[in-house]
Amino acid sequence: MALFKKKEENVLGLLGVDIGAGGIKVVELTPKDGRLSLSTYGYSEMKDPEKWDGSLLDDTKKGAEVLKKILLDAGMKVRRANASLPSHAVFHAIITIPQPKTADEDLRPAIESQVRKLLPIPLEQMILDTTVIDKHLLPKKEVKKLEKTGPAKADEKTGTDNKIDLSSELPKQTVSGKHIRILVSGAPKELVAKYVALFKEVGVELASLETEAFALIRSLIGKDKTRMMIVDIGYARTNISVVHEGIPFLHRSIKAGGLGVTTVLAKQMGISTEEAEQTKIDLAVTGEAELPQVLKDAMKPILHEIKYSLELFGQQSTQGSERVEKIIITGGSSNLPQIDKYFSKELDMNVYSGDPWARIVVPDGLKPVLDEIGARFSVAIGLAMKDGNK
Repeated sequence: MALFKKKEENVLGLLGVDIGAGGIKVVELTPKDGRLSLSTYGYSEMKDPEKWDGSLLDDTKKGAEVLKKILLDAGMKVRRANASLPSHAVFHAIITIPQPKTADEDLRPAIESQVRKLLPIPLEQMILDTTVIDKHLLPKKEVKKLEKTGPAKADEKTGTDNKIDLSSELPKQTVSGKHIRILVSGAPKELVAKYVALFKEVGVELASLETEAFALIRSLIGKDKTRMMIVDIGYARTNISVVHEGIPFLHRSIKAGGLGVTTVLAKQMGISTEEAEQTKIDLAVTGEAELPQVLKDAMKPILHEIKYSLELFGQQSTQGSERVEKIIITGGSSNLPQIDKYFSKELDMNVYSGDPWARIVVPDGLKPVLDEIGARFSVAIGLAMKDGNK
């Protein structure tokens, strides 16, 4: 979802900025011969988990300082960015409302009535992205994009009008002939304000914001219409999405990730968390034949959540035959040795490690390095791909 978007301009590229619990990752992509090409990338990650004190968004000055250094050190020239909203802080739901009788019928009252029952905070404190999934059920007439609900006005400081923009392709299926499905995503205005303040401090134009799920769909799935699950094992959290034809129909975020793996390693091996973090990195490049038992133990909460999410999607499915056909894993801890084979065996289904570089042009000489770090950059890459996927 894009919570706001400026008018299109002739630009030479886009920055994808992923601000996560473990640091900041930035990718600069520029158009070249009709394709997006990697210009440069940079990152700053937490090396000692014991010193972790939360997101850099909570300290605008500190976050801006880190981001400025990344842009400078990597020699980034583009000053226009698409940034990701943390999945655990974003509201996501699919609701159903009565099928409109005329093309001029205003859908917002029905949508707001449903959403108010589900939101954790008042609707007026949220910026929402509202998109009709079953567009083919709407009365024939050009459907205008729904604008965000709530009383927000244009932001003079950022130059944005806070209109909602969701460009993902939508599936052509329905739950019934009398109701239509609406995809609703949203974030607190307070959270959005933190992004605006941080990028203003850095001096980079914040062109749009969107959820991590849509960035991952762009970098790992593309136009593949297969019903699949994306498991993003991040530093502090793991995000799980079931995607069909470009739409995340189920999304969950749990507090379990690379930090938990590091903690288990430190405890069982009797070493510091900093040493355990380095051990985890070393294990990822050793090419072990099987995932070590200590890592299997650390992955159990994530594996349990994957199984639960598969069951939940099956229960929510509108058609009994709908099932997830494959799983793509990404994120820093997806580099652990043989983790894809371990998940595949435990889940009895195909599990693959995602390659976010597959849809962009990268220098041949950098391929080995990019393959090693690619999983950590999946969100940033997807964000930077936005201009090339309209």
